[in-house]
Amino acid sequence: MRKVKLGLIGCGWAARSLYEPAFRFLKKGELVAVMDIVHSRAKYLKEFYGAKRYYTRLKEIVNDDEIDAVVVLTPPHKHLEPVIAAAEAGKHVYCEKPMAPTIREADMMIDVCKRNRVKLMIAFMKRFNKSFRKVKSLIDEGELGQVFELRAIWDNARVTKPPQDAYRLKLYSGGGFLQEDGSHPLDICRWWLGDVEEVSAYVSIIAPDRHETEDLACVVMRHRSGAISTLHITMLTHMIGQETYTVFGTEGTLEMKWIYHSSRSLEPAIIRLYRNSREIIDLTLSPKASWNPLDELRENWQYLVELEHFCECIIEDKTPYCTGEDGRAVVELVNAAYLSAWKGVKVKLPLKEIPDFKEFFKELRAKSPWSLGDKEWYSWY
Repeated sequence: MRKVKLGLIGCGWAARSLYEPAFRFLKKGELVAVMDIVHSRAKYLKEFYGAKRYYTRLKEIVNDDEIDAVVVLTPPHKHLEPVIAAAEAGKHVYCEKPMAPTIREADMMIDVCKRNRVKLMIAFMKRFNKSFRKVKSLIDEGELGQVFELRAIWDNARVTKPPQDAYRLKLYSGGGFLQEDGSHPLDICRWWLGDVEEVSAYVSIIAPDRHETEDLACVVMRHRSGAISTLHITMLTHMIGQETYTVFGTEGTLEMKWIYHSSRSLEPAIIRLYRNSREIIDLTLSPKASWNPLDELRENWQYLVELEHFCECIIEDKTPYCTGEDGRAVVELVNAAYLSAWKGVKVKLPLKEIPDFKEFFKELRAKSPWSLGDKEWYSWY
């Protein structure tokens, strides 16, 4: 069986942790080279994965003739350069979410991949999670009747003093917690309810002494179908991490709740369907009777499933399930939310132009009445 030869760009935490089982058990692809500007990280990951080569310069890995496609795991504000370089070298591109800080960069990424006739897939792994796919099928099959509302909650305490080299919640990254973690539930809202036509949002910085961008947000979206979705997201909870989606339909209300968060869990979500305020149907997926973690990783680890799908799309010349346009749509939602919060208006889509949000975040930080002082804590992820 043909295997897609992969090159990994960015050897940080995601490459070492989230994707470790994916590269270990991947059947349709093979990791042949890794690249990072930090020599020690590149060398370590080459040895860790047993790759043939490692590089410290971008042009070296994209010019490697053995590589068919690249997996871009750099920070979001560092996606543009490797995507352009890879596409111009004729390599297919798998890019982690969020796709980019602005729709301007997202458009550039889509355009260069189209011009060079290479595939572009954005890695929203929840679309490949069996619990999320179960709910998607229930909605599509009409089990809830006509869906008119979705409420998403994403709370995960990360109240620590970030190291100097951490990019998250820094001004130069182009956005904060809504852009980074919020991209996931925003994609779910659009995936389940369809395209969005209007966005309204409030964002705040509760810890201006350590965060340069938002750590709290509330976003309201009106979809083209007429349905409404909302996202509440914060880093400042004292509770355990919470990830919950409540879907309201004319024939039933469904609650999908994770113990902690889905991003690093092998456990299925708790899924319950309510009818007529009396009937409760448990739709939680059950593991096999002989369940063990390695079997679950091989069959259902969401990062593995999506990477396997990407390789299959290259081998069989298929369109990825999550395209560059899907990634751009989420970037547009984040951009629209920032614009709405800054200007105090409802923002209609599609967006025509995106301002530089640095001034907005500077104003937000300067006006923040809150402070955490020396407090530090975190919730289980």
